[in-house]
Amino acid sequence: MKTIQCSPGTSIAYRDEGLGTPILLVHGWGVSGALFKAQFDGLSDRYRLLAPDLPGHGASGVFPANGSFAVLADNIAALVTALDLKQVILVGWSMGAMICWDLLSRHPDLDIQGLVTIDMVPRLLSEPDWPHGLRSGSGIHVFAPHVEAMNRNWPEFAAQFVQLMFSSLPGAPIQELVDGSCQVALTNDPGSLAQIWMRMAEQDFRKILPGIAIPVLVVAGQHSRLYKVAAIEWTAAQIPQAELIKFSRSGHAPHMEEPACFNHMLSQFVDRIIPQQNPNTPSSARAGSKYN
Repeated sequence: MKTIQCSPGTSIAYRDEGLGTPILLVHGWGVSGALFKAQFDGLSDRYRLLAPDLPGHGASGVFPANGSFAVLADNIAALVTALDLKQVILVGWSMGAMICWDLLSRHPDLDIQGLVTIDMVPRLLSEPDWPHGLRSGSGIHVFAPHVEAMNRNWPEFAAQFVQLMFSSLPGAPIQELVDGSCQVALTNDPGSLAQIWMRMAEQDFRKILPGIAIPVLVVAGQHSRLYKVAAIEWTAAQIPQAELIKFSRSGHAPHMEEPACFNHMLSQFVDRIIPQQNPNTPSSARAGSKYN
């Protein structure tokens, strides 16, 4: 892994493999860029794959004390700028999708050509006029006990959280995914994650979505234990150039649970947007299609 200094006292580590159109993979809360392994294995022979570890995660430095959620997108912007990346395809999984929305809103000068979001909604907390937050409940009071639990016993909390990332369908390779993801989660800094958890709970990107002016794939896991499919459908409907893709055997992590189908979808999307990469590749699936 390589490391760059994003700002005084803040550094991020990142994976960087392959050549061609850059695909920048932004992971979710509590894990790291290591969970995009299937994308590196399947796509780095055709594209340039980059996966940073966000502050407080993996091999990166800690999240700054009293830092805002914007720090996360600013770090990604610093990476794009430092590496002079052009015609970038962003992939944001879970919290990574929020970071990508923030990046597009506040860093319009970057050359971002397309976006893929994986099983995420623009606001976590449900309210009377917003029924699409986390399945686990509504109100900031739901998040505060989580912080206490993280600080008390991070390995125990991580094991419970990771379990919820995956579908509970019979026959799914859950235990292997859970065990590997738990090992990744244990490399993180609990203090940083507690701060980021509360900052994430404060975010509301609903007004950002209609202004996104690039092609977007909105991916839903039909068996997600974190968000209802209706919530992902709502999110896709707000974005002018969005296509909704549902993965029929996945939970919150289709890129891990159905990696071959996900990689195929992603490569079609990239080749449609950047045709000189492979002009003979057919266009990506239409809105509402399912991957089996």
